[in-house]
Amino acid sequence: MRCRVVLVALLMFSAGSSLAALGQTFRRAGVEFQAVRPINLPPGKTYSVVVTQFFHHAQINAEGTNVLVATKAGKPVPTRVLQLGPGDYCRLAFEPQSGQNAYEIFYGGDAPAASEVPPWTSKDGLLLETREFKPCNLHRLDSVREAFHSSKPIGADYVDRVQHAHNPFALTPAPFLSRYSGTMHLATAATYGFITSSQDCSFLLIDDKVVVEAPGAHGPAHHALRGSRKDVALSAGPHKFEYYHAASGPQAFMVAAWEINPRDPKPEPVAIPPEVFHAGSIGREAAGSPSMRGEKVMPDFVMNLAGSVPLPDREIPLVRVQFRDASPRSLALNSKFLWEFGDGQTSEQPNPEHVYLRPGLYPVKLTVRRAGRPFEIVHRVYVDQPKITARDQLDELDAYLPILEKYDPRTLDAAALGQLVAAYQAKADALLATPDETEDLAAKPGRRRAKAASKAIERTAEAPPTPEELAKERQLAAARKAEAMKYTAAAVEAGKVALVAESAAKGDDDLLKLARLVGPMLRDQLGDSRQAGAIWQGAARRIAAPEAKGECLVEAADIAVNDLANPKVARTFLDQATENLKAPKAKELAARLQRVWGDYYALAGDGKAARKAYAAAETLTASTRTNAERIAWQGAHGRSTEQFLKTEEYDRAAAQIRQWQEEFPADKIHGYITYLYARYWAGRKQYAAAIALAGQLAAVNADSPYIDQLLLLAAECERAMGDAPKAVARLESLLKNYPGSPLVPLVKERLAQWKSSEGAKGARDK
Repeated sequence: MRCRVVLVALLMFSAGSSLAALGQTFRRAGVEFQAVRPINLPPGKTYSVVVTQFFHHAQINAEGTNVLVATKAGKPVPTRVLQLGPGDYCRLAFEPQSGQNAYEIFYGGDAPAASEVPPWTSKDGLLLETREFKPCNLHRLDSVREAFHSSKPIGADYVDRVQHAHNPFALTPAPFLSRYSGTMHLATAATYGFITSSQDCSFLLIDDKVVVEAPGAHGPAHHALRGSRKDVALSAGPHKFEYYHAASGPQAFMVAAWEINPRDPKPEPVAIPPEVFHAGSIGREAAGSPSMRGEKVMPDFVMNLAGSVPLPDREIPLVRVQFRDASPRSLALNSKFLWEFGDGQTSEQPNPEHVYLRPGLYPVKLTVRRAGRPFEIVHRVYVDQPKITARDQLDELDAYLPILEKYDPRTLDAAALGQLVAAYQAKADALLATPDETEDLAAKPGRRRAKAASKAIERTAEAPPTPEELAKERQLAAARKAEAMKYTAAAVEAGKVALVAESAAKGDDDLLKLARLVGPMLRDQLGDSRQAGAIWQGAARRIAAPEAKGECLVEAADIAVNDLANPKVARTFLDQATENLKAPKAKELAARLQRVWGDYYALAGDGKAARKAYAAAETLTASTRTNAERIAWQGAHGRSTEQFLKTEEYDRAAAQIRQWQEEFPADKIHGYITYLYARYWAGRKQYAAAIALAGQLAAVNADSPYIDQLLLLAAECERAMGDAPKAVARLESLLKNYPGSPLVPLVKERLAQWKSSEGAKGARDK
């Protein structure tokens, strides 16, 4: 007897194990669904239609056919999917049954046969559907209607009235097609006067007949004009309502209004009230957390696009998203959370706030660990800039930086890294800008000029600042600059990961854009030419496209010639760049290559080859400016560079010089640009680079009007480097070769001082 009991127990255990392996069953309407979510209606509420929304963790098919709502007892109810996507987003509607408050949403797996799903019967509510724009004849209803029905859906939902100034289902403005459909429930028979205003075309139909229309591409009518209202006699009761609209551009507007028994030919329309469509019968309730066939309890979450920050000169913003855990309390209580945001970043907060560096579709994974066991779910979520109606609703970058500073750059793609670099640089620029400049950036150009003139008058009238005030201003400016340099350094540290280390960043275009950001920061703002060269070399190794690779090699060669005075390395890069740029599409890049070849030949002492390369670069730029315009622009570049050097704004001086030599490469022969470039390096205390430029100009144009100034500067740099004999020799050579220079008295005076100083030093040494 005891053996039989043991055997029965073993059989029961075995059967229980098999059932657990198979999981729970979600068989409804003749098919086995993969997931279910509960949805409970509040007691006492009577809806004819209920709308809900949730993420379906990649379980619903593209057609939306494998989803069904049923009562708790398992009876299917009429169900319609209103919107699928972006990502795993789903919005659906169902018709609740009298006396039933508990329902379940089944989805995933195979689609049930159409005969198994009860047909939709409700005539309540006004449904708005929007679809991607498809070229059509905006003057003809049949063309617009055919385009709408054959186009890809964007979104749909029940709305109160025909009145929108945008596509409510898209965050980014773009052309679209739309249709409002429903049933008007008229209380009385009357004459109803309808009017439409739209951008662009619109067609309003009652009982399948066009009542009023605004065909073609046009802006909205802001005032109701005589003849724009169309009157029609309608009986009491239900009437089919449709409204088609097309917006052929990013701007959109659509509104339908009416008058009941109008008395005057001049329209005085009012909005069609929501009660006409029984809008109050549409309920909205939240769906509960999901269960899967093999996992009864699962985590879940919801998200909200909470804010955004635009970045200067960037088309895409940073986007702040608030995630909220929506897991069952039995799972979430006293559990550990791990969020993986799909961009390489993570969080262990229950309800984290995350900043996405760029819009896009992200697979967000939530793992809840309870009693050592992980429970996880992945929803693909779409992130984009939320609609902001007022400037003061924009977030501040400072609120985002503490979040961004925790990011691991190695896990970011190249486009996201570019955004991170731009965010840090925007903060650095804001620190360096004066309050007036910051305020002026937001002002319109006309106001900005007027304000600048006004402030100039105010400054003229003010008493000059005291020495104490000047010292305080200098202190504050130095502190701001030091703080700004920290953010610039952070930008460089983040961006260079993709170019000189192991990284998730890929893609020629995005890597090149990143190098264009980080390279100049290192070279001009932080003054680290060696690291800047390494950035361009790393980019050249990672980029496959010949023209992009060639650009990187040209930049590396430019640094090797003009910053590091290393002709051997520069020649290697130039040869490789020339191989990659046999037929470049961009003439500017071809011109830059020739200009750097000119700099190389000048450094190597081959003045003839240098002049030929500069002339070839000048030809490639093919400037259409007149001679007077050229002189004006050259003068503007020179004055700006002189001013930046005077105020020690070396990054701006470098940027000005580079723009100058890009536009007028042959100016390298004249010598003024070379002299200012040498002054830039001397100001940076990069004396070897300044000295090398003196050699370049001597090779290219020994008769330049700036050669004597450049030789004197080179001598001063040699003395600053501690090579006094070479400095003295250079001054003596200057006197010998340029006896007619106006600098001769100054050179003689300087030579006497230096010789005297060296003599005194020698005596002390003895």
